[in-house]
Amino acid sequence: MRQVLDIAKKNGRWTECPSCKEVIITKKLEENMLVCPHCSHHFRLNAAKRIELTCDTDSFVELPIFISEKEHGDNVSLAQDEAIKGGMAKIQGCTCVIGVMNFSFKGGSMGVSVGQAVVNLMRHAKKVKKPLVMFCTSGGVRIQEGIWGLLQMLRTAQTRNMMGNVPMITVFTDPTLGGVSASFASLADIMIAEPGSRIGFAGQRVIESTIQQKVPPDFQKAETVLSQGFIDQIVDRRHMRDTLAYLLRWV
Repeated sequence: MRQVLDIAKKNGRWTECPSCKEVIITKKLEENMLVCPHCSHHFRLNAAKRIELTCDTDSFVELPIFISEKEHGDNVSLAQDEAIKGGMAKIQGCTCVIGVMNFSFKGGSMGVSVGQAVVNLMRHAKKVKKPLVMFCTSGGVRIQEGIWGLLQMLRTAQTRNMMGNVPMITVFTDPTLGGVSASFASLADIMIAEPGSRIGFAGQRVIESTIQQKVPPDFQKAETVLSQGFIDQIVDRRHMRDTLAYLLRWV
């Protein structure tokens, strides 16, 4: 029986939950928005799937977020293989600007291009006077870019402060760490998270090696972060669309 399951998992017909170890029919898992029906573990989503599950059908219009305003032109290509996608969209009829980070691309790390994309999304939200919804997942700043990567923390934080009365909603997904959690992600008016998401600055192993002590296994989990008052609410993915629509009607 185990051999049959291994073959089924290898060809993608079955998926094993990393939390409860239950084996689930992949099609059933996808119908449940990639949430384990046994333990409610939230599997990671790429940007395209997140947009599909969150936005109204065919409402997402991608913006040229990877270029500066000086480079903007009608012939600029929207396609960009990066750690974030962004554009205008509707969620249950409510228009907003949306940005979705993608952990599967270099761990969702924030380099110059990602920082520029976030800045452009914020500027566009201010220009059209629509709320900005940011789905964040990242290992932090893209260290390969050195000081230019670190500079994106300052750029995004400064631009966030210049948005004025334009509301911003952050959705923390697993994981959101490092320079992203320490900059624009934590400067939203409303901060919500998916269950079990890890939210923090340094990772658990880095902290333990620094302080030479063991930390509780759940100390960076969304539930613990909520109990400390850092975020406002934990929302199951299956209710995220309804929750965001409700918030967008009031902000």
